[in-house]
Amino acid sequence: MATVLLLAVLFGSVVAIILMVYLIDRVKRLEVISLQASSILSQAPTAAPASDNGLLGLSGKGLWDAMSGNLPDGFKEADLIALKSRFEFVLQNHISLLFKLGKKDASSGNSQETPSNPLDITTLRGSVASWIPAQHVATLYRAGYESVEADETGIKRLQADVDEVTDILFSRTGLTIKQPFSEKLFTATTLAPLAPAAPAAPVAPAALPKADALIELDEDPSAF
Repeated sequence: MATVLLLAVLFGSVVAIILMVYLIDRVKRLEVISLQASSILSQAPTAAPASDNGLLGLSGKGLWDAMSGNLPDGFKEADLIALKSRFEFVLQNHISLLFKLGKKDASSGNSQETPSNPLDITTLRGSVASWIPAQHVATLYRAGYESVEADETGIKRLQADVDEVTDILFSRTGLTIKQPFSEKLFTATTLAPLAPAAPAAPVAPAALPKADALIELDEDPSAF
């Protein structure tokens, strides 16, 4: 009887030891898996939340492509039509900024430079990176640069260049120009040469006194 009890206790102890070893090994495996998962999550780049720039998060060349008819994945044409007026504001300011940058560099005596593309355009909802084709960037900047010292003939040529480029940009994005940009960007002082000063009006000579007045003066007794 004692032997049976001893064997039962021994068997129970062995089972308990095996169970403890299994549990300890299982806990260690769970810890390793948890550490590996934490390491992977810490190294993975976190996705930046989409900024609400009023243009459904579109910016740069992606914004230009979308407005030009190339729909991004997940977008509907109705979504882009609703953004046209907001994009028009961005495009107008982009065009004006390129012209002003060229004019500023010329006025400061700096050499011509290629402006950044895209450019950051400030809106009520923040800053939007705006992109347009490089050849149009160069034309608008050069027009502003050369307008500083251009004569009347040169100004007319630059006006034509600006209107041609802006017509292309608005046409490709399905927008309508309400006022030519040549009228907006070129000021009256740039267009009109200084008028020559008007000659001074001739001064009329003083009228000589009449002969009878001289006689009266001679006959005045108070003169003696």
